[in-house]
Amino acid sequence: LQRRVRGTLMAGQVLAGLGMGSTLSLGALLAAAVSGTPALSGMAATMATLGAALAAVPLARLAGRTGRAPALATGATIAAVGGMLAIASAALGWFPLLLVALASIGVGTAVNLQSRFAAADLAADATRGRDLSLVVWATTIGAVSGPNLIGPGETLGSWLGLPPLSGAFVFTAIAQLSAAVLYVLLLRPDPLRVAARWDAQR
Repeated sequence: LQRRVRGTLMAGQVLAGLGMGSTLSLGALLAAAVSGTPALSGMAATMATLGAALAAVPLARLAGRTGRAPALATGATIAAVGGMLAIASAALGWFPLLLVALASIGVGTAVNLQSRFAAADLAADATRGRDLSLVVWATTIGAVSGPNLIGPGETLGSWLGLPPLSGAFVFTAIAQLSAAVLYVLLLRPDPLRVAARWDAQR
């Protein structure tokens, strides 16, 4: 069970990293383009960080009530919606909507961080450090590969008729939604609930 949990979390981290890496790099450029001033480009990183911070406690509480899978899937779905809102904000030229979109995408960072706790739920004492390290390492794959999707994203966006700089957000939405489906389907039985049962039996 722990091997399956670890593999699922690693796959989810790669997908999330692909989505985050490609779009957060473009967030500042899109913010400047939509707002009409480079002075507001820094709001991209600010809103993404704020989104992660605001989501951390609610997602942790949701995990405590319902398990890891629903919490991780909910956060990834919010990030996917953020990708779609970013495309809409570019099309409409509405900067406030873009800020909401970037904050929603930032929720994906909270999911990535909480995946590390999920990696330790069922880990044995002897392998806990290794399991945690593998999940963290998987994030790097997506984060390094993600920016390379900027060019293909613009090509895809042009083919779909999307506004400039918004094509890569299609990858964000698809990657985050795929991660959400992965968590729901493969984190069964839920590692946090299994760990809680084991603790109750000791």
